[in-house]
Amino acid sequence: MKKFFVFSLTLIVIDQLIKLFISHYYINVGVVLFPGILFFDPIQNTNLNWIASIIDYKTPVLLMVVIQILALVVTLLSCRYLSYLWIQGKKWLNGWLIFFVAGISCSFVDVLFWGGSLDFIRLFDWFTFDFKDIYLDIGLIFLLLYITNYYTKIYRKMSTTERKQTAIWLWIKKGMPSLPTE
Repeated sequence: MKKFFVFSLTLIVIDQLIKLFISHYYINVGVVLFPGILFFDPIQNTNLNWIASIIDYKTPVLLMVVIQILALVVTLLSCRYLSYLWIQGKKWLNGWLIFFVAGISCSFVDVLFWGGSLDFIRLFDWFTFDFKDIYLDIGLIFLLLYITNYYTKIYRKMSTTERKQTAIWLWIKKGMPSLPTE
């Protein structure tokens, strides 16, 4: 648990220090990193989330904080359930949890202290993002690796009866244990 906390906190600090540095020294600087592909182009995203940015909707701060808290709770409960299903896949779950908690926490800090996200990496003319978004993407890769490995190594080899025993409702009924109980 200590390593998990240290890794997540380190990622959060890296994200925030880079944003502080950019906001003080490079906020109005644009640099072409790879012509036509990748640019350093800082912007303040005050819509507070990706979907709101696409539809140009100003998300209320309180709503965004509630969404972030719910995302964190769902992530933690999902991790508990998935570790219950297959403890051997814990390394993938730990990676997912470290990066997702860091990404959600960075988003929380951005909303409360920055009034939105200071995004600074632009890909083509599609979107501009920051390290928080990269953390969430890396976390998603870890989750997909867990799911793929679980499916190929465990789930597809189970009988229908065994699969029914892994149902989320049964897990909740058992008190949401982190390890399988027989």
